[in-house]
Amino acid sequence: HAVSVIVAADEKKDMYVKDIVTKCVQGFEYGEEGYLSKLAALSQLMLLSAKDTEDEHDNILEIAIQKVLLQVRTKAKSDDVEWQEEPDEECEAKIWALKILANRLRSYAMSVPDSEIESVVTELALPVFKLLNRVVDKDGELSKTQGETPKPHRARLRLNAAILLLKLCSAHKRFDALMEPKNFNRLIVIAQDPLPEIRSAFVDAIKKYLGQGRLPQRFYTLVFVYAFEPNAVIKNPALTWLKGRAAAFAKTNETVMETTFARFISLLAHHPDFSTEAENLQDFVDYMMFYLKAVATPANIALIYHIAQRMKSVRDGIDESKSENLYCLSDIAQAVIHRYQELQGWSLSVYSGKPRLPAGLFAPLPNHAVAQEIADKQYVPEKLMENIEDLVRDRLRTKKRKSESTNTQAKKRARASEGKSSKTTTKKAKSVKTPKKRRASNATASVPASEVRRSSRKSGAKSYLEQSDSEEEADGFDDAEEDDSNNEESDAEDQEMDDAEEQESEQAEAASDEAEREAVEPEEPQEEVEAPAPEAPQTRRSGRAGAKGKKAPPAAAPKRSSRRKKNGVASDSELSDAPSDME
Repeated sequence: HAVSVIVAADEKKDMYVKDIVTKCVQGFEYGEEGYLSKLAALSQLMLLSAKDTEDEHDNILEIAIQKVLLQVRTKAKSDDVEWQEEPDEECEAKIWALKILANRLRSYAMSVPDSEIESVVTELALPVFKLLNRVVDKDGELSKTQGETPKPHRARLRLNAAILLLKLCSAHKRFDALMEPKNFNRLIVIAQDPLPEIRSAFVDAIKKYLGQGRLPQRFYTLVFVYAFEPNAVIKNPALTWLKGRAAAFAKTNETVMETTFARFISLLAHHPDFSTEAENLQDFVDYMMFYLKAVATPANIALIYHIAQRMKSVRDGIDESKSENLYCLSDIAQAVIHRYQELQGWSLSVYSGKPRLPAGLFAPLPNHAVAQEIADKQYVPEKLMENIEDLVRDRLRTKKRKSESTNTQAKKRARASEGKSSKTTTKKAKSVKTPKKRRASNATASVPASEVRRSSRKSGAKSYLEQSDSEEEADGFDDAEEDDSNNEESDAEDQEMDDAEEQESEQAEAASDEAEREAVEPEEPQEEVEAPAPEAPQTRRSGRAGAKGKKAPPAAAPKRSSRRKKNGVASDSELSDAPSDME
């Protein structure tokens, strides 16, 4: 970071850079105090100011290669761990040395004009690419003696070498051209490394540079290789990311992910574990299914199927001996796509276009006769072809089971909530009953208006029936009484009439009970207790209105309630027994 700040300063930048390089290079000894800091400073200077340090490049490269990379100071042991969360000093020094070599090329890619880039590629880039590819190919081993480097060192070195190759390919298109298809296919061993730390870091780097638009489209194929990733924490984000990229390209009508299928088949044809045995070929069904789950839609399935067919109209352009692998995968891909679209309920139409295939991966066939012979021949064992439908169905079944399980649980929760709501509704319906006081008004229809007013005013002193209502309802009644305060009589007058009103209420209740037994089914005493609070304010307001002579006696309200009950309002037992539509 300090070097970055110094280089960013315009004044005296050249002088500072030369001073730092001189102090880092002169008298450098491995293991001395601060030697790791010197390597880190040289790495950053190579990236930010390679041209200003050209005089010392030979000395810097000698330190990085001869004094660090090619030396093995820690001997390998049989009980070495595969991975270290924190690399030791020797491993860290070798990582800085690799970065010194790669950062010099990245600096030239940013500063050298295109007219001079060819000389950089020929003189500087080729040796670095050769070294990095060797580290990947040799499983992180730099020594001539295989297995001499400790396991945790090799793991870190092959991971950093692969990531540096990604950075170089993203730095300039001429550097990407140095990554030949044969070397590119070697990166599959990093994507399927035994260590999850390496697989995770590698796919994260690919997603980062592809998302920034810095890497060529062929690197998408390395993400599809994660179809066999055993760790869901690594696989699921990769699949989600691929789906997102496919959707983004679809919005702009780009066929990047569809044409990548041809590169993906070529990569699988050169897979180190490829075998023509039926059991081994079954694994490639999973690769195809992973790709289809991420990319295939009803709109592009015809194009994907067309590309799979085109694989049998060309030969392998990397290694012609791998052509039969290509045809075998073409047969598998066509069968899988056909079964997949059938199970999805899609239609597979004929694609009218003719997409171009990568020239470096495929070559034309010599003549039409050879092409016809290849098209007519089936390269997949019949045993596997018979099982492909079951294999595709099985790969889809896991997803469907999860979906069905989720739907079933949702339905159960919905039924449970509906049951609760129906019970609550039933309870509320039970509470909507005609109170005795309202029925009593039928018998007291002939009572003078003044007496009705007094009886209604009595509701201000609630009986034990009304006290079962909620506090919120009681508060609402109080507010209603306050709004009608102009119509109320004095509290002293109410107190004097209480005794007479109680007597009249008891007589009215007795008369009402006898009248109702003849017309209405007798009700349980407990049910009668649940009198609806909302009706009480109406009775009081009507009573007060009667006192002023503005309205008729409130005896009509209970009669409307009785008519509703007779004309279709369900009783308590009917509400509780009625079947619920929700269930």
